[in-house]
This record gives sequence, structure tokens and C-alpha cells, in this order.
Amino acid sequence: MTTNVQFDEETFEEDAPSIGAPLILALIAVTMFLPEEASFYFGDRRMTVTRILFLLVAPLTLFRFAQLKADGRYFFVWPDLLVPIASLWMFAGPIVNDGLERALVASGSAALEFCIPYMAARLYLSERGEAIALTRVLCMVIAMVGLLAIADEVSRRFLLREVVGVLTGYDTGPREGEMRGFLFRATSTLEHPILMGTACSFGMLLASTLRGWSRSLTFGGAAVGLVLSVSSAPTGATVLGFGVLAYERITRGLAFRWIPLWFGPLFFVSAVFIFHPSPLGFFLRYLTFDPSTAWYRVLQWDCAGDLVMQSPILGIGLSDEWASVCGLAKTIDSVWLRLAMTSGIPGSALVLLTFVSACFLPAAAMEENADSTEQERRLGFVLSLIIVLAVLIGFTVFYWGTVYILIMFLMGIKAHLNALAASRDGTEFDEE
Repeated sequence: MTTNVQFDEETFEEDAPSIGAPLILALIAVTMFLPEEASFYFGDRRMTVTRILFLLVAPLTLFRFAQLKADGRYFFVWPDLLVPIASLWMFAGPIVNDGLERALVASGSAALEFCIPYMAARLYLSERGEAIALTRVLCMVIAMVGLLAIADEVSRRFLLREVVGVLTGYDTGPREGEMRGFLFRATSTLEHPILMGTACSFGMLLASTLRGWSRSLTFGGAAVGLVLSVSSAPTGATVLGFGVLAYERITRGLAFRWIPLWFGPLFFVSAVFIFHPSPLGFFLRYLTFDPSTAWYRVLQWDCAGDLVMQSPILGIGLSDEWASVCGLAKTIDSVWLRLAMTSGIPGSALVLLTFVSACFLPAAAMEENADSTEQERRLGFVLSLIIVLAVLIGFTVFYWGTVYILIMFLMGIKAHLNALAASRDGTEFDEE
């Protein structure tokens, strides 16, 4: 699997690359954005198109790993180890708390969507230019999703999902929309306005790695989706993300330029936790448009967090009994809290460590390697930024469905770039 396409930063607009990445990755990039109504029952189990694809791809990824290892073309990066470990740990708490059968169904789906998109992107991308080509396809899909949100806005209903539900016969129940100001909170093909906003936020940042018309189309389409989602966390993440990109451009060439960017926020957060009587409430208040949603999230952390601390290793399982105990709805608005509830604090920590490890291995090799194109270096930086933002957004958003898969897919692309840089640098991996 190779590509003869050469990427030249100056002539990219005239000579756009062909898709060198395998068809399977393009299929994942497209099918992950199909609405959940585009799913079918096999017996009493619902299967999305993407899950079916993942089940088919899973054995092929093992074969691909063996092939790369035998050819001497596999280079280790830490997420390759942490992703499988985190996936296995997702079964531990549910098996103990809820029994083997329920754990296999619920945790099996979660582990499948956590592990396979990462492994597919990580192992099937192997050559220079393939990550750029795949990112370009992914950006086009996100742009289309953002533009399709206009249909929801005009009709004041989740029009696209309703139409697909009629075609497949899959009924997800009442689809009650929400107005914020004069805007209807659109979902396009995704499961929730927040998730659509998050995907479009990532798309806008990825657009900065493209050239020519694809850059303009991605940025514009994703911006439309972000605005129509009317979601505070993705909007704030987008502003923060482009602020970091601007800082990177302004300070390029300066030594120690990342020290103030890391230690400034760290000092501020530490000060808030030391001196503010309700530090979590302080941050959630300024991360949300509606103060009532911030207050509700604080209640979730206070009550569900206390329950987790009573069983910190394995969590409290998949049951919704916690909701009646806390007097809250059966939803949690934080991926980190929900992971701690279902898989214990180690499960949440393992996923967090997986995210962090994808950012910092081995960026130095990528920056110093002359073989890497400017686009590859920029894509690696933007992907690290997106992963950091995903960590931050995860404190006020629970990821599932499309965005859950998207994050792992992007992590796989980032890990591929890390491994590619390590292989060219002549080392197995670089912990810097």
C-alpha cells in the first residue's frame, strides 16, 4: 500500500493529491456520520452501519499488524498499547457490577468503537501523504454535515434524521428540538447538537491544514454547523483552538514559547481550586451559555462523584439506579465522570492517558525531520490540539456515537504521523 503522490506546499492547489489511503478508511470516514436512524436490528440487537463495518475490519487489523511487524515497518507508539488496555478495562467494572451478558453487549459496543477506528487509521496508513489525503476526505464530510444542518434550522425539526428513520423503519422516539434565542439547535446527521458542534469545531481546525478550495469549503461548512448547534463548549473550544494556532504562528522561532502557554493556564486553574469555594462550578459557569446547565452539571459531579468514590476501582456499573438516588435525569454530561461511573477511576484515567500519549509522542522528531512535509507537520500539531480540546470539552460533554468514533479515528491518524516520524528519525519511539 503505497502512494506516488508528492505533496508540495507551493503547488498543492494545482495538483491536489489522490486518495492514497485504503478504501476502508474512506468508508469509515463517511459511515461514521450516518445518522443513528440508519441502523438495523439483528435479532434484538441494533447495529449501525459503522459497527457492522468495524466487526468486518477487526480481524483485518490483526492481519495488518502482523504484516507490518513481519516486514519491519511497524514502529511502536504508546497509544498502540494503551488503547487495547483501556478497551479491556471497559469490561471489568460492568462484568462485576452487572454480569457478563450485559457487560458483553454494552461494553462490547463501547470497546469496539473505541479500539477499531484507532487501529484502522493507525495501521492502514503507512506512507507519506496518506494522512493528508484521508484528512481531506474527512473534512469534506464534516463540511457537508455542517451545511445539511441548514435543513434542520429551516424546518425547525430534526428533518434529516426523521427522513432516514422513515426509510429504515427505525424509530428513536420523540424528537423534541430546543430553541436558544432565535436559533433552533440543529443536529444534522449527528445524535445531539453538542456533538454536531464538537465535530464541526474539529472540522474548522482541520481546515487550517488544507489548501485551496477544500480549505474554504471545510471552514465554511463546519462554521455553519457550529453556529447552528448553538453549543457553548464546542464554540469555546473553537475560539481557544484558533487562539493557540495564532499564538503558534506569532511566536514561531522563539525559544521556550510553549512554557507560558502551558504554565499560565495551569497556574490559573490551581489558583481557582485553591481559593474559590466551588472551583468546578466556577469553570462550568463560564463554559456554558445557560447558567442552569452549569448548575445541573455541578449536581451531577457532586452526587455521582460521591457514588464513584464509594467504589473507585470498578465504578458503579451500567445501572441507572444512581439517577433515582441523586434525583437527576439518566444522563451524565461529562465523558470523564461517566467513564469513572462505568469503569472506575482507572478506566477514566486510562482513556485520559491514551489521549495524552497521542499528543506527546514523538512531536520533536516530526518537527526536526526534513522528510516530513509542512502539511504533515501542521496536521500533527493540529491533531494534538484537537485531542487536548477533546479532553477539555469532555468535562462538560459526554461523547458517544459519531464524535466518539471521530476522536479515536483522529487519534489513529496522529499516532500514524508519530510512528512515521519515529521511523524516519531512525528510532523506535521518542518520549519527548
